[in-house]
Amino acid sequence: MEGTRMSNRSNMLRGKHWAKLGIATALCLPTSTLGWGQDTSSAEVTASSEASQQPESADSKESELIRGDLIVVVGAAGEESYEPVFREWSDTWTKLGKTAKLNTIRIGEASSNNEQSDLQLLEQALQDLETDSPRPLWISLIGHGTFARSVAKFNLRGPDVSAGQMKNWLAGFKRPVVVVNNASSSGPFINALSGPNRIIVTATKSGNEQNFARFGQYFAEALAAIDSDLDHDDAVSIREAFVRASKDVELFYETEDRIATEHALMDDNGDGLGTKADDLRRKVLTPEQLAKLDGKQAGRMTIAPVANSLNWTDDQLKRRDELEDQLDTLRMQRLSDPAAFPDNQWADHLEKILVPLAELYHEVESNSPP
Repeated sequence: MEGTRMSNRSNMLRGKHWAKLGIATALCLPTSTLGWGQDTSSAEVTASSEASQQPESADSKESELIRGDLIVVVGAAGEESYEPVFREWSDTWTKLGKTAKLNTIRIGEASSNNEQSDLQLLEQALQDLETDSPRPLWISLIGHGTFARSVAKFNLRGPDVSAGQMKNWLAGFKRPVVVVNNASSSGPFINALSGPNRIIVTATKSGNEQNFARFGQYFAEALAAIDSDLDHDDAVSIREAFVRASKDVELFYETEDRIATEHALMDDNGDGLGTKADDLRRKVLTPEQLAKLDGKQAGRMTIAPVANSLNWTDDQLKRRDELEDQLDTLRMQRLSDPAAFPDNQWADHLEKILVPLAELYHEVESNSPP
């Protein structure tokens, strides 16, 4: 009987996602290593704000699936030499937004002649977006930062935006929010913006790391590179990109024989402390350490460097997230109290979650283009 049940389960989970998920969960591996999250569809679209000066036809936007929103903000370059650097990072993000079917808003482009300041454009862009949705809002801040009198700011053309202002503007957002501050002195943005359903990435660990930060280059490159997809799910998670980019920054300073002046952090558990990539790479962790470690949500939230064909409805996204939360809870319960989940019963516990999850993916795949 047990052999028949396991055979049926194997048939149910025979897809590429489910074999991997079943094995990892059975071994009590963190599900954050699996990179679930923002699966992308095959159509391509990008929408722009008034700041980008790149309008699209209404027919085009209506015919495509919008999978979330992306705001790319390019700050004041300061020196002319930084302008092409920031433009390259911005272009990488914009291409990712197009591939991932995100409604993309660009702010801070040199070609913009808008009468409003970039600070006003950013505030207005956030006010115009939906605040309660299962689809994520991504914000990428590209440029320089400052930290003075305990206030961290991102440098815009014109008035700068502070971490406190961003906190107030995002206060009403219940949807998943990802903020990537690629600037120097960005660490305090974690303290200000951390919260439930939030993933915050900063190029530095504190406001005192004030030199030009190169993390933004490597993070954008990691998100856009299919070889960053360590779990081979055709998408790159924030966790995967964060770990790779942090290592690339480390190698840069080693190669140049320079003292590292930036140490990136990521926060997704709402404690406002952040975690370094070295901690995410640690192989042996106690249940208590795992419970405090960032990375679970960041491992689910992904962006696709190449298009694929899974089209999720809002209801399906909600159901998927609920089931994956149940998997995480079950995994932590077994790690904390192995005796409560003996090996001969573990498969039954998994089946109650994995089978509905497999059925959900089958439902999505059946309604997606081949």
